[in-house]
Amino acid sequence: MFSRSQASLLPRIARLVVVGAVCLSLGMHWALLQGVAWAGMLVSFASKGTVIEAVQKTFDGQHGCPLCKKVKEGRSSSGKEPQQQQNGLSSLKIHAVLVVEAARLVAPAGDTFSFTPLHAQMVRRSEAPETPPPRSVRI
Repeated sequence: MFSRSQASLLPRIARLVVVGAVCLSLGMHWALLQGVAWAGMLVSFASKGTVIEAVQKTFDGQHGCPLCKKVKEGRSSSGKEPQQQQNGLSSLKIHAVLVVEAARLVAPAGDTFSFTPLHAQMVRRSEAPETPPPRSVRI
């Protein structure tokens, strides 16, 4: 029914669909759009001034571009807006999962190996190696 290359392509496509669905459900599309907006702002501000000023204007939150405003509206409408602190800076809550150590893993006992001394195995040459034949000259 399917050729070999098509059969191996189906699991890859399925994985990409699942990863895409997870990314959309986590709101990563907003992060991607925000990154694009910041890159555009950084380039436009850097063309008008210094790079340091461009970075400051891009990330200070006062010089937002239209795309930044759309991303903010989209985040707030989808309920993914991070909580605001008192000083106006946004922060995300980080929920950590604590896992109890179930069992301590112990490495198996290693076998000991004994090697013969290396100098006893080496053989000395008493004559120089042969020289390679001369190369032919190509013109």
